[in-house]
Amino acid sequence: YDRVVGDQVVTPSYDPHCTNGDVSGGCKPIAVVSAEKLRDFDEGPEETAFIANILKNDDRIGQYVIAPEAWNCIWKELIQRGKGLRTVYQRPGFVEDDYNFSREMLEEMMKELNRLIDKYSGSAWNSKPTANRIVALLKVHRTQIKKELGDVISGRRKLTSKDFLGPEERRRLQVKEEEETGNSTVSWKGKNNKDSVEYFNDLEHKARAEKRKKRRDARVKKRVEERREARKLEQNRTRVEGDASRVKDGETRALVANKTKVEGGVRRLKDDGTRKTDVDMPKRKRMTE
Repeated sequence: YDRVVGDQVVTPSYDPHCTNGDVSGGCKPIAVVSAEKLRDFDEGPEETAFIANILKNDDRIGQYVIAPEAWNCIWKELIQRGKGLRTVYQRPGFVEDDYNFSREMLEEMMKELNRLIDKYSGSAWNSKPTANRIVALLKVHRTQIKKELGDVISGRRKLTSKDFLGPEERRRLQVKEEEETGNSTVSWKGKNNKDSVEYFNDLEHKARAEKRKKRRDARVKKRVEERREARKLEQNRTRVEGDASRVKDGETRALVANKTKVEGGVRRLKDDGTRKTDVDMPKRKRMTE
């Protein structure tokens, strides 16, 4: 967290594209969409219609939006039947409730949610529909996190070393395991240790290694398929050339046979003509005498 987000004080500023007028219509959001509602089997169709109406009312793309009769069908195909892009619902052997957070992390989430809710409920924002929807959605999240926090405090939700733990909770688990078993599976090197950073770095390294392995396996598979295809093409080429050679040899033999036959016929005709001339010569000689 410290490496990605950091703890420095950041001066609020607008994106230059917004201040320079590069974005048509300005940088104010047109609407706020809830991915959680979209994936919910009860509220999903209504959220889908909410998105579709936003697009339909846009003068630039409204004419290309399909008829309302098909909106619910598309939602069912994508969400209920799992077609299209994969979502968290399609992760094998995993549900969202498998993620557990420690008390200190949930309390930090509550602080941030309260800050945002207070900000967008203020007089500078509460007249905007988009801000009001953000507040409504954040309140839902706050209720869920408050319940989860209660489960963690009461012990109904058990934490393990594989959960998302802050430094204090990780240290507490380590001490508890050492007292009960004499050793600990919880990694912790002190209060100021960036154990969460190391944990997420390990996850990132593993994910990158897995991606590299998949890409490498894909390249190997592609090369094997290319070689197999090349062998097939070479075999086909050899077979075609062999067939052509056999055809050529057959044609050559046929031409030679025909030539021999013709030459034989010519010789016979010459021989017959010679014999006929020899027979007729005495007759002509007597007639001359």
